[in-house]
Amino acid sequence: MNAVFEKVKAMVGQEAPASEGVDEVNAAMIRHWCEAMEDGNPLYTDQEFAETNEYGVIIAPPQMVMSFCMTPIWPPQENVPNPFNHAVEIMADAGYFGVVATTTSYEFFNPMKVGDRISMKVKLADISPEKTTRVGTGHFITAEQIFTNQNNDTVAVQMFTVLTFKP
Repeated sequence: MNAVFEKVKAMVGQEAPASEGVDEVNAAMIRHWCEAMEDGNPLYTDQEFAETNEYGVIIAPPQMVMSFCMTPIWPPQENVPNPFNHAVEIMADAGYFGVVATTTSYEFFNPMKVGDRISMKVKLADISPEKTTRVGTGHFITAEQIFTNQNNDTVAVQMFTVLTFKP
């Protein structure tokens, strides 16, 4: 095993503190998303219908979860440091500077209701032993991103894997 692999492997399980999104879940962002995706589900945009469903309010499409946690593009802001990004930086410094996203999956648990505040925390979930692929030799690094609302209810969990490689 190489030293950089051992260094990152020792970080597996580390978790960053939760960071709260700038905006609360809101009808305008939901409407824009639904227009762009051509999603006509009345749970997302029809207040009258929403009041008659089990949630009692408009909810956001589950796929929007990251939208409510992203750091604004402008003005530039510091991202909350997290072990996944740190692991990718360590690999880049060791020559594994190629990075390609390989897989992502979501599991959804609770709806995001208008007015909710969504937070995200990132945990370094795994690193593979060195593998040789068509793009180069490297390691697959996986993050677990946990999204919660203001009541600390889990909204979603995303698993996200990248390959860091020597091209």
